[in-house]
Amino acid sequence: MTLAYLGAIAVAALGVGALDARWRLALFRDARRALAAVAITAGVMLAIDLGGIATGNFRLGASPWMTGIEVLPHLPIEELAFVAFLAYVSLVAFAGAERMLAARRRRSVAAARGGAS
Repeated sequence: MTLAYLGAIAVAALGVGALDARWRLALFRDARRALAAVAITAGVMLAIDLGGIATGNFRLGASPWMTGIEVLPHLPIEELAFVAFLAYVSLVAFAGAERMLAARRRRSVAAARGGAS
């Protein structure tokens, strides 16, 4: 039993959180909306996981990197952390891309105005 995988997820989440804090992309921009989006997205992904487990398509494999703690049969605690992380990193990536595209549009408009004068 080890915390390597769960720890790696936590370290990655801290890194994404640092980017979020620096650029105020999601959680640090509007915490209530970001937490709701992460919870809803993680809930959908968890429902898909549970469906896969129920149909026998998803099974818990043995790994020396995992804690061995199962929330439900074939649903390790790491999976809960992973779906929450995946929802958060997706939200931050989307918000970052949206901001970059908006800045690009502003530069294009400014260049068009400056070039047309």
